[in-house]
Parts: sequence; C-alpha cells; structure tokens
Amino acid sequence: MNLRSLMLLLCLGNAAFAQADTTEMLSVKEKQQSPASLTAPQNNLPEEFINRLKEAESGDVDAMLDIGLVYMDGTDYLPVDSTKAFTWFKKASDIGNTDGDYYLGLLAQNQQKYEEAARWYRQGAEQGDAYCQYGLGFLYERGLGVKQDYKQAKAWYSEAAEQGQSYGQFALGMFYHDGLGGDVDYKKAREWYEESAQQGVASAVNNLAVLYENGEGVEQDEERAINLYRQAANMGSATAQNNMGDFYYEGHRLIEKNDYQAIYWYKRAALQGNSDAQFAMGRGYEKGNGIGKDLVSAFDWYRQGADNGSAPAAMKVAEFYEQGLGGVKADHNKAIEWYMSMADDGIPEAQIKLAELYLAGQLSDVDSQKVVSWLLASEKSNVQSKNQLALFYLTGTGVQQNEQKARELLQQSAFKDVSDAQNNLAVMYATGLGGEKNIFRAMMWFERAAKAGNSAAIANLKLLQEHQGVTASMLKYTDNVQKLIKK
Repeated sequence: MNLRSLMLLLCLGNAAFAQADTTEMLSVKEKQQSPASLTAPQNNLPEEFINRLKEAESGDVDAMLDIGLVYMDGTDYLPVDSTKAFTWFKKASDIGNTDGDYYLGLLAQNQQKYEEAARWYRQGAEQGDAYCQYGLGFLYERGLGVKQDYKQAKAWYSEAAEQGQSYGQFALGMFYHDGLGGDVDYKKAREWYEESAQQGVASAVNNLAVLYENGEGVEQDEERAINLYRQAANMGSATAQNNMGDFYYEGHRLIEKNDYQAIYWYKRAALQGNSDAQFAMGRGYEKGNGIGKDLVSAFDWYRQGADNGSAPAAMKVAEFYEQGLGGVKADHNKAIEWYMSMADDGIPEAQIKLAELYLAGQLSDVDSQKVVSWLLASEKSNVQSKNQLALFYLTGTGVQQNEQKARELLQQSAFKDVSDAQNNLAVMYATGLGGEKNIFRAMMWFERAAKAGNSAAIANLKLLQEHQGVTASMLKYTDNVQKLIKK
C-alpha cells in the first residue's frame, strides 16, 4: 500500500491548488492576528474597532494591519472589502513594513492576480521576510504569475526555511523528498520535515511517516510510520486521516480491518475537503460498509469528491446518472458529459468506458478516431485500454481491421488476467484467426477465464467438454464482441 501523499502546500489564503491532497491550510496570518476583540460580534461597530481604526489613522503600523485583516476577512459587523484592505496594507508597506507586502501579495493571490502577488511577495522577500519568501517560492513552484521554476522555488523555500518558517521547512523537505529543483536527498528531507513537525505542521508529520513506511533515508519501520500517521491525523492532517482510513479499510498486519474506524477517519478527512476521503465516504454509503447504506448520501459524497478533483468519484457520479441511482434520474446524456469531460482530461477509466459504449452503439456523436486515439495513448500503461483496443482492431471499428494486431493485444491482456481477453483469445486460437490454430492453447485460455468466472468461457468450456464434434465456429466471443460481429 502506497500511502505517500506529498501535499503541495495550500498555505496561502483560500487558493485551491493541490499536488496530491490538500491537508494543511495556513491561517490568513500566522505572523499577526487581529485582536480577539476586533472579531467579536457587537451592535454596529465595536468600540475596540473604532479605537483601533483611530490608532491606524495615527500611523500605528500594527493597527493598520489589524484593520486591513478585518476588511480582508470580513466579520459579523463588517463585510469583506478588498479595496479597504488593500488601502491599509499599502499604508503599512509604504513605510517599509514587510507584513504589508505579505498581505498585499496574499490579497492579490486570493483574487487570482498572480503577477501582482508575485511583485508584492518579491518586494518583501528581497528584504528578508520569510513569509514573503515562502509565498514567492509557492508561486514559482506552481508557475503562477511567474514562469514555473523549481530551482527558484527551492531557493526561496530554503531562504524561508533557514529563518524557521515552518511551511517553508515543510516545502523544502518535500522538494528534497521528490528531487524537485535538484537531486533526491531523503536525509535532508527528513531533517526539514522534523524541523517543520516540531513547529506543529501536521503535513510534515505525515510525510515523516511516509519515509519510515517506505524506508526512505531511514530504516523501514511500519510501526513507527503508523504511529506518525495517527499523530498527524490527530493534529488535523486530512491526508493522514485519509491514510488512517485506508489502513482500517484495507487492513494491515499491525491494524485489524475495521469498517467503522475507517469511516470515522474518512469522515474527518472528508469534512476538510479531502477528495479521496469524500470518495471513500461515498463508497461506504453505497456499500453500507461501516455506515448505513444510503445511495442518496453516497451520491452527495461522490459529487463533492468529483468537484474536488477525484477521478474515481467523478466516475461514480457518471455511473449514478447512467443507472439512475441515489435519487438521481437516469440521464444517459448527462452521464456521457461526465465521461467525456474526464476522457478529455486523460482519465483512462473514462476513456475505456466510452470505448465500451461506442462498441455497444451507445455513443453515436463521438468520432471513432477520437476513441481509438485515447486507447492508443494509454494502452501501454493500462491493460483495459489494451483489451478495448484489441476489439477495435478485431472488428475494424475506427481502424483498419487487423486480426493479427488484435490477437497480440488480447494475448498481452490475457497474461494480465483480463478474463474477457482470455476467452476471446481462446476463440481466436480455436479458429486460427490472426495466427496459428491451436486447440490446446484455446483450452488453456478457456480454463483460465472460466476459473475467473467468465460466463462466455464457462459456456465454451462446457460445450467442448460435453459434446463431440464441436467446431470452432460454435465457440463464442464475449457478448460485446458477438454483437459487433452480428452487425
């Protein structure tokens, strides 16, 4: 089980970016927080706010930042006002305060004005502000407002980390872990994760667990890894919570399988927006594992996961539309829209599904060449793509018919235990289609497919075993191929 999740830090405001899973969100400002009195709901404007505003107008830089924060975030007594927030942060910046630069960059980033964000972060970073250095590194890592440059990102993260900025330490550890902007160095990754973890960054604790689980730069120690995952989960890391859910869902030699515990951890992660956990919650409700079966709730969680970028969840949403499950009215066109969107994004499972629908005659508005191009792009790394592509060559759908090529692809899929491919390959051996005729190999593949429960193979094997004089033409491909042949 690979539980590694190297979260790309989503530590700047509300910007939604993720490399794998989002687990840690840096509060709007760790360097400076508005006084509690400024955020307490009171009638009209609280006296404390009015007094703080007067101090800001008198030139108190901390008060300027406090007032800017109130306008940036909004409160029960003041709505969000980005223009006024900018004005107060700019006043602080104009008198040389780098906190003002940081907040101006954060404000711009939250508005997706990345070039402007980069200018403000750079202004503070070049004056040595660790938070601005981290922010600039983040933009370089993602290529937001600047050209993506891992070496520049690493350099700025390093500047921030050396000053003790906890998220800069985590990011630098991640860069050493993955070899971004330089070579992989597990020892340095561990050192920076530990520095960050000591300051309470749960993501760093999670990634320390990864090192110990995989034995990367340390002696492999699964027990310590699980303890660290649990620690990170209790600290609030959504990725670690999802990891704990996986342990309990799948079972481990050190953790007994427990669906109820799995749901407990998945739900904690899902409520934080972790898309893998949201998919897991949908699965739990769909199957009734660890929680009552409820297809409506299953669809709701699948939809949340899909909206947050989970391809498995999006596949489930499409399936629910296709079959009319979970209180959703069956809508073939809506299902196709979901599958098409994922296919265009390069999701092999969606491409395979559309290939199946095309061969079944349920996808008339899509060019066969497009479907074939999807399968060609993924067949080397995805055995189901290979199996589907074989059927296109076998039937001459969207490509020039090539029975030899079809047989080669089916054989490759059969060796990967795709039972449909095993049955269809057996028929080709029995008939001599696409190559030599060999009844012994045909029997071998029928037996392997039948052992896997393939209904077509079971019928073919029974026919061969119970009747004499069976001819190759009497043997049947899987139903989807038979329908294509009849056309």
